[in-house]
Amino acid sequence: MRLLQNFTIRIVMLTILGLFCLLWSGVGLFSVHALSKVAEGNDIDRHIVRQMTVLSQGNDQYFRFVTRLSRAMDVKIGGGTPDFVPVQQALDNMSKKLEEMKTLSPGPMDPELAAAVLANWQALLDKGVAPQMQLAQQGTLTEFAEQANNVTPALSRAFGASAERFNSAAGTMLDSTRVMVDGKTSIIRTLIITAVILGIVILFFTDRYLVTMLVKPLARIRQQFRQIAQGDLSQPIEEFGRNCVGRLVPLLSAMQDSLREAVSSIRSGSDNIWRGATEISSGNNDLSSRTEEQAAALEETAASMEQLTATVKLNADNARQASQLADAASATAGKGGTLVSEVVETMDGISASSRQIAEITNVINSIAFQTNILALNAAVEAARAGEQGRGFAVVAGEVRNLASRSAGAAKEIETLIAESVRRVEQGAQLVQETGATMEAILRGVTEVTTIMKQIAAASEEQSKGISQVGVAITQMDSVTQQNAALVEQVSAAAAALERQTEELQRSVQQFRLSHNDAQISPAKTVSPVSPRGASAAKSGDEWVAF
Repeated sequence: MRLLQNFTIRIVMLTILGLFCLLWSGVGLFSVHALSKVAEGNDIDRHIVRQMTVLSQGNDQYFRFVTRLSRAMDVKIGGGTPDFVPVQQALDNMSKKLEEMKTLSPGPMDPELAAAVLANWQALLDKGVAPQMQLAQQGTLTEFAEQANNVTPALSRAFGASAERFNSAAGTMLDSTRVMVDGKTSIIRTLIITAVILGIVILFFTDRYLVTMLVKPLARIRQQFRQIAQGDLSQPIEEFGRNCVGRLVPLLSAMQDSLREAVSSIRSGSDNIWRGATEISSGNNDLSSRTEEQAAALEETAASMEQLTATVKLNADNARQASQLADAASATAGKGGTLVSEVVETMDGISASSRQIAEITNVINSIAFQTNILALNAAVEAARAGEQGRGFAVVAGEVRNLASRSAGAAKEIETLIAESVRRVEQGAQLVQETGATMEAILRGVTEVTTIMKQIAAASEEQSKGISQVGVAITQMDSVTQQNAALVEQVSAAAAALERQTEELQRSVQQFRLSHNDAQISPAKTVSPVSPRGASAAKSGDEWVAF
């Protein structure tokens, strides 16, 4: 049986079924062959019996013919009227049996014996009884007696001898056929009994094999599953070959190992979860108190932000007014700059006119100089003219005086104009400097205006931002209150998780992982949560500082 542990149940059962089928196939084939031989022997037996019956019936009809013909001839010899109808019936029956014998011959018999019987039978019929019947009806008594005493008996003896040889051979063949049939029947009976015994042996072997290779291993596997269901994972699983059931053992062992590892991991994980749940519960309690403190700090911060919002709004209004004043100053400075520009342009025009007057004065001075020269020339010419040119000399002297005075006046005008040009240039330079100063003032006022606008815009943005911050702080206050409620819910959930973890630990503790495995109660110690508390405290301080 141990050798069969390494073969699958399917292969073994197919082998057993194959042997069983082979056994009964052999028995069946031999039985079919033997039964065919028996059937063949029975056919031979029936055929021979039929031939012997027909031969016996033909011989019987012959004797009836002889008997009836003798009676008819006795009547005829006695002077009566014989009845040849029964005689003719016996003759006809004898002919019919001969024809029937011809259809059955030779059959399983020796053809020579069958042919001899048929030949002697036909000769007896043609040469013996038929002529004898004809002579009895039509011939004389002498001819009938000759035929009945000399011809027919010889033919009858020949037919009887051939029939006896035929029957003897048929009897021998019947005996051999019956012996063969009995032998085949006995062999079939023996084979069937042997096959039944072997079938019972195979059935018993199959039962023992199934019990040993299937029922008992499955019972052990069922027991192992029962122990696993009871939480005992420490029992080893015995190896059992490589058949169908034996292949389940490594899988069951692997499943038990996996369950053992899973239970161990769950046990360790449940302990860690319990500790974590305890820490979460403690941390949530601490977080709840700090969240409440944070909510109070946020309320104070919201109040401070409202005051700060009012202050920033006031600053924004003042900055807006200062920006408006700066715009007015910028407009005034712009007008002053425009006027200075106009003054500068006017001074430039005066300076240009003074330069033109100076040029005209130079022209007048040149004309006076030329007039003086002409007057001098006229005086010289008047002196040359003498008495006639005296009046002309007086006129020339006056012209010279006028020219001298014109030259002096021109020089004075030139001096005044030069002084005026110098002063105009100084005024123009001062006006230009004043214009540059006004432009610098204008740029400064413009920059101040821009800065004041930026300050006003920034103040408005700050006011909006602080308003948004106030709204955000209000929302944060609401969210913080919601978080406080959520923290309380989380604390309740953590407590429920802690209880469920304890139940999970109690459920896992029912599994026994090894022989030395003891029941371990879940730890009730709470790990310190100071780092989380410190972090929460720090976060609260930051919120208060904000």
